[in-house]
Amino acid sequence: MLADVTEQVERWIALEEFIPTPWSTPFELPDNLPEKIASLDDIESLCEALRHAWDLGLNPIPDLIDTLESKGVKVFITRYDGHKKFNGLSTVVNGSPLVVVGKHWPGDRQRFTLAHELGHLVLKGRLTKKLEPKEEAACHRFAGAFLAPALMVRKAFGEHRTWLEPQELNLLKDEFGLSMGAWTYRAFDLGILRKQTMQSIWRHFRAKGWKEKEPDPQYPQEQPRLFTQMVYRALAEDLFGESKAAELLGMSVMDLHACRNMECPDEVVNQ
Repeated sequence: MLADVTEQVERWIALEEFIPTPWSTPFELPDNLPEKIASLDDIESLCEALRHAWDLGLNPIPDLIDTLESKGVKVFITRYDGHKKFNGLSTVVNGSPLVVVGKHWPGDRQRFTLAHELGHLVLKGRLTKKLEPKEEAACHRFAGAFLAPALMVRKAFGEHRTWLEPQELNLLKDEFGLSMGAWTYRAFDLGILRKQTMQSIWRHFRAKGWKEKEPDPQYPQEQPRLFTQMVYRALAEDLFGESKAAELLGMSVMDLHACRNMECPDEVVNQ
């Protein structure tokens, strides 16, 4: 994974040597976010404030990668799966935050990982000492609250439920890009489901094999587009030539010609 991600990061750094500074979007968090988070419940209002500041409203986020890239977060997809144990990671390189997510997961799992890693970036330095050891749980709560705000969860489920229908959860997954399993946790976190009820739902999930893989069709994956878009923009404005563009995109000049003519080979599109 390290070699794969390093190579992608190096290409971004190489591109930034050519593009003007105004083309880049710095990652900045809004000033009105709470300075300290003392409980997991506090994360709900933080996510609502962040979505409001980023003009996301409370509705589903149709393309999470595009949203993160538009806010200055670099997103990388890696083929490394760590024997299917690797989900994602976040870090900062040259002052810019970046998030890495595994290519092998379905789209809803990738989106949760992306939101979880965003949680690490947003919650950094905000958790009280009592909550610091629970950072992973805090980022899980952040991911769910960011993708499915509390108001929308209550609108979908009501205030109290004794069961959640799988088809109900599947429809919400399709709408919000949040897994069926994550929806049950949202309902539990917000007091809509009792713990015993959630455990019963998860026993049903395990019996059906849905803990490992939720029912088909799987939620579609998203793809980063900003890097490729910037390369073609720089090429169009003669900041470099085709040879450099092909090098940055990791393709041959012949394939670049084909892509410029809207005839990209399948192996290039799917790389």
